Formats: sequence, C-alpha cells, structure tokens
Amino acid sequence: MTNAAAPEAEHAYRLGNAHYLAGRLEEAEAMYRRALVLEPALAKAFSNLGTAEAGRERLDRAASALRRALCVDPSLLDTRLNMGIILNKIVGQRSGQAMLGRRAPEASQVRRQYESLPFPPRDPEAERYCLKVSNPDILAKINQYCFAGSRDFSQPFRVLAAGCGTGDSVIWLGHQLQGTPAEIVAIDLSEASLAVAAERAQRRGLGNIRWVHGSLLDIARLGVGKFDYITCLGVLHHLPDSVAGLQALESVLAPGGAMAVMVYGAVGRSHIYNMQSLLRSVTRGLDQPADKLAFARQIVANLPPHNDFRQREGAETIAAAYLADDTNFWDTLLHDQDRAYTVSQFRDYLASAGLHVQGFISYAGNAATTALQYDLEFLVGGGPAIGARLRSLSLAEREDAAELLDGSLALHTVYASRSPNAGLDPTAPDAILSPMSELARNIIDHVKAADEGCAIVLRNGSTLTYRPSQATRDFLSLIDGSRDNAEIARHLGIDFQSARMEAIRADLRIPADLHWLTARRAQGTALPPLPDRGHLSFPLPHSEPSVLPR
Repeated sequence: MTNAAAPEAEHAYRLGNAHYLAGRLEEAEAMYRRALVLEPALAKAFSNLGTAEAGRERLDRAASALRRALCVDPSLLDTRLNMGIILNKIVGQRSGQAMLGRRAPEASQVRRQYESLPFPPRDPEAERYCLKVSNPDILAKINQYCFAGSRDFSQPFRVLAAGCGTGDSVIWLGHQLQGTPAEIVAIDLSEASLAVAAERAQRRGLGNIRWVHGSLLDIARLGVGKFDYITCLGVLHHLPDSVAGLQALESVLAPGGAMAVMVYGAVGRSHIYNMQSLLRSVTRGLDQPADKLAFARQIVANLPPHNDFRQREGAETIAAAYLADDTNFWDTLLHDQDRAYTVSQFRDYLASAGLHVQGFISYAGNAATTALQYDLEFLVGGGPAIGARLRSLSLAEREDAAELLDGSLALHTVYASRSPNAGLDPTAPDAILSPMSELARNIIDHVKAADEGCAIVLRNGSTLTYRPSQATRDFLSLIDGSRDNAEIARHLGIDFQSARMEAIRADLRIPADLHWLTARRAQGTALPPLPDRGHLSFPLPHSEPSVLPR
C-alpha cells in the first residue's frame, strides 16, 4: 500500500464509525471493509468491523474480524474484551445443537438439562482474552459485608463454590486469590459443566481448586471440611428441597464464616413465570428436548406487541439473550424446577438455617442492582410525615412494598452469616474507604469537582441525582485507601460526633450502597481498584465491573 492511500483509509474508517453510531450497521461494515482494502493492516477497522458484525448477530464473522485485529495489534484491550464476550455468545447460540448429545437418562431432569446445556454458556478459549467478574465474589465486598473489614487474605481461606456450573465464581475467586494459601472446592451436579470450568481454570493456570462431582445436598458427607466463605448463586431455587440445600451449606460453614446467596425474585420474574406457564402448555407432549426448544422458540419469536414478556424484556433482549442463546432460553423459560421468593420470604428462608442478611448486593455488573432498591423510604421520597409513616411499618412490610414498587428485582442477592452484625458500617470511624474500581474512582473524582452533582440511572429506570454537600466533597477528596474516617474528619477539623459529621455520613451512604466505595479495617487486606473499562457518560448508568481485560 502506498502512503497516499492512508488518508483515504482513515476517511473510510471514520465514515464507518459515523454509520455505526447512527445504527446503520450494514453501511458501517461496508466502510470498514473499504478502509481495509485501502490499508489491510488497519487494526482498528478490523476491530470495529467485528463489533458491527456482532451487532447483527453474525458472531462467527465478528470473531474472525476481531482475531485479525488482535493479530495486528494484541494490545487492543477493548477488542480483547469483545472477543471474549463473543466467544461465549457463540457457545450459547449453538448450545441447542447439543441437546440430543450429552445425556444422562438415569439422572434427574435438572441434571439432564445441565449435562446437555452447561450453564452459563462459556468457551474456555475466552480466557485468553478477558476475565468474567462474579460481582458477589469481589473480595473487597466480601471483606466488608462478611468479615467486618478485618479479613487478611494472605492467611488461609477456604472457599466453597456450591453449584459452580461452568465456573464464573470459581475462576474469579481463583484469580483474586492467586499467590495466597486459599483453597477452593467447586461442586456441581453436571459433569459437563465441571469439565468446562476445569478447562477454564487450566487455561488460567489456577491450581488451588478441587473439583467435586455431586449434589450440594451431600456436601456434609463428602469430607471436604468447613469453609470460611460459601458462594451459591442461582442454585438453591432449582433444588427439589431448597430448605435442605441451605441447611446442608450451613452445616459446612466455619465459625465466623459467611455466604453469598442468590435466588430468584418473585415480583421481578412474574412475567417469566407467565411465559413458562404458556410454554409448558403449548409444548406438552413434545418429548424430545430439541423439538420442545424449537417450538418454544417459535412462540417467543412471534409474541404480540402487548405481550407482558415482550414488553418487560424488550425486543432487543429477547433477540440477543433468548433467541440467540439456547442455554439461557431453556434455563429461564423451560426449566423443570425453579421457585422464586419475595424479600420477606427470602429473609425467612435464610433464617430457617440460622442466617442473617448482611446486605443486598448485585449479582450482575451491568446493570447492577443496589441496596437502595430495597429501601421503601428512598423509593417513595416525600417529607418527614411520609417518612415517619413508612418507618412505622415492619421491615418485612417495607421491603416487600419496595419490591412491588421497584418492579425490576428479578434476583435477590445477599451476604448472609450466623451473626446479625458481621459487616462493617462504611461510615464507622475506623472504616477505611477505597474506590472499588477505576470507574468508581473516576466517578468520585467527578463528584468532588461537579457543583451540579451526578445523575445516576438505577436498574429500575429511575434517576437519582447525587449532589453531596461541600463538606462531603472535601471528605471524599481525602479518601485514599489508607486513612480511616476518623482521621479524615480530624484533618478537616470535624468532631466525629457532631451534626456536621452526621450529615457527611448520610451523604456517604449513596456511594457506599452503589459500591463506588468499599470499606475495610486496618487489619484487613488493602485491595487496589479493579481495572474497570467503563467510561463516564451522563446520566450515568449504575454498573459494576462485569468483564476485565486479561
């Protein structure tokens, strides 16, 4: 290629970007291809061509373009992230083709499902490109909510991933705990899922994991010992006896240990249960899973405009998360065994095993659920009289009302422990605050400098404007991951027992509940911000890290 062609290639590339931003993906692809004719080694054109192809669900072509971009320039981090995401999407897209393959006829229906459709769909090859974050298993949050901010992760730490599936929790925890004396035990009912998880771990060189094929109901009889931390996400609601499952996990919880638990939310999934009922009815008598899947897909692909499932999920999500992902389609809409909980039912369920909720957290990073969505007074707003009326209700009444009002809580994810007070109040005088991620640090920097505050869009679609006082902004400016709150207050000349400090502590609740900030004590491990690739855009969609560059 001559030097004279370079400006023409750049012009075609920029035209492609303009088309892409306007949603004209076909025109964008044409311009990127034109740029590559003029300059065949233009890595950014290959990368954006792959993104445009992915937008049209042409995933194999997208992966091919991204691979060529990385062959030219392996340092393109966003390209690496997109490559990992697309490889996993390809597994989901093709998973239905395996439904007549890996079968275990003698097993339960649930096990047969996960032998045929390992969940979630993951390609071990994606570990070359990106790292999937399991949000409940972020060590900074585990330390704050489960161990009062005092956990030293350089000391022995035993972890159980109960119902580990294809390994998201296992891989993320193994990555964070590399170089420590931690032990991880991963158990799952599905041999196919365990095989995927083990291959992912092998790709990452994670050797501190013991793989166990079996039911978590048998965990106490397997001789695996006691655990400081148990993560069980999206599993208990699929058991024939969910109470027995929770009690089995509690029986192997070490003294002072804690758990992360996720179950389905009754209100946020009501439209899903309506669709499950419909699909059970219309597919009755179709004994072959592949036939049932094909027929159910036809129904979902042709939902009327006012259908509740179509309206609440949206056409784009239905196309990408269901019709283009057989594994997720079956797990969500054709599962033979699941149940859901209201918030009060979930608290009662945990209490049946002697466990107390330490905090509501997010299961997925984008968009993230926040504890604010469980706070009725926050959701309703209003003056003192309304607040006093709401506070007169019981906790169960307030949280169930918040769930109904919010409407989006399809999952409930919590930290739970035997102690009612295992967590660290992030506004306590000895709490040391740190940004959880690079994006969170950038948001805090923006809030410190912005008189107009920061508009945040929550998962339920409502907008929160965070506009802290000047005193709080001064306080935020001194948060450095090493000074505790009392020390910062002294530096500012503020009495920690004063009304002024109480106002600052109230302001700090928002960044703490959104996990922009996490808390530890001096003896707890200091952890650097996660290298989040998110960007500031306003109003700011509330999110936490979901995938990181390897």
